[in-house]
Parts: sequence; structure tokens; C-alpha cells
Amino acid sequence: MKTLILGKGYVGSSLADELPNATYTNRKKKYPASIPFELECRTTWKNIRQPKNVIWTFPPVPVDLVKEFYNECLSDVKNLIVLGSTSCYIVKRQKQKISEESELNLQLNRVQGEEFLREQGAMILSLAGIYGPNRSPKSWLYKGLIRNPKKFVNLIHVKDIVFIINHFLSHIIKGQRLNLSDGQAKSWMEIGENCDYHFRMPGERELSKIISNEKLVSLLPKDYQFQELYDSWE
Repeated sequence: MKTLILGKGYVGSSLADELPNATYTNRKKKYPASIPFELECRTTWKNIRQPKNVIWTFPPVPVDLVKEFYNECLSDVKNLIVLGSTSCYIVKRQKQKISEESELNLQLNRVQGEEFLREQGAMILSLAGIYGPNRSPKSWLYKGLIRNPKKFVNLIHVKDIVFIINHFLSHIIKGQRLNLSDGQAKSWMEIGENCDYHFRMPGERELSKIISNEKLVSLLPKDYQFQELYDSWE
């Protein structure tokens, strides 16, 4: 088994479609090609059989179980990539620029699990807001999910995520955390203006963060171009 994808959610499904020689796990029996696996069910751990690469797509919690699973099944894996979220950082001021050196919120169980795996050599990819097919910020607006036009949002297209993960399977930086964002933080007001959506309320002052992708850009091919948000409107 060359590459094992733990989980088949939105990103995991895209990875399974695009990565060669990849196998995925899933909790639902309706996917016959998948490997049955649940972190909470130790009897399924035996199905994880010496993969070369592992891409962990769901929150690594509870932490005690994550530690046991890693020690039993993943300690000999060559490359371990764990997908996290940029919500791992503490934001103290408006439009704070967040880099990989920013303070982590270690009160979050998810972050504790990520940090344990990072200390074992995993590469942690902290994802900004994910969008792509059937998952559009435009639809979030029209569904009424966004209430504050003044807040800034950091985004990354699922195609970019798949490319970046595939890239780092061959160029992994062990024990590092890396932010995945297109580097184009936008206010919801701007996004609304580009899809003819009008907020009914002015919105409240709410802390926003600006995710820096400078480290990411320095590690990708020089000619790499991120997907453009407004080119993806459905």
C-alpha cells in the first residue's frame, strides 16, 4: 500500500480521485472499495497494514487514542501528513497577520493531537476555508450562513489542496506546520459585491485574521498559480 487516506470527507474524496495508488478508509459500509476503519474502534486498527504514506484528514481526537493508534500503527510510516485548520491559532487583534510562528491555541483538543503527531515527525497542513465544487462561498452567502460583512475570510480551493499534498508527498518537511491559504484574504462584503449579494445588516466588529502563505509559496514551484475565487462561481 503506497498511500493511505484516513477519512473520505470533502478533501479525502478529492484526494482519492486524484492521487495514484491511493487507498482510503471510511466508516460507512456503502463504500465497498474502502478499508473499514474507525479511530474509536480498536478492532479496525488491524486493517491498517504498513502504508508508505498516510494522509490524516479528520481531527486527531481524542488525544489519548491518537497516541495509542500512532504507536501501534503509524510509527513506521515514511511520510505522515495531517490536515488541520487555521482555527488552531489565537487571534488577539483585528486583521492580525498569522504565520506558522503565531501562537497556537493548545486548549483545543484537536491542536493537542496535531502537536503530538508533529512531534513524531508529521507534517501538519493548517487549511484555510475550503471551497470548490459543490462548496462555494457564494452559496454560503445565499443560504444565510454569513452574517457579518465586515469579517475577513481566508480561503483555499480543494484543487490547490490536492496539488500541495501531492507535492509534499515527495518533498515532505517532517515535524513542521504549514498554512494552506491562497494568500488573498477577502471581506465578506467584497465577496457579496462580486455575486450580487446584499447584506441586510451592517455587521458587528469581529476579530478577523489574515493568513500568511509566504512560507507555502516559498516551497511550491515558482510558477504555481492558486485557483481564483471568482473564476469558480457556480
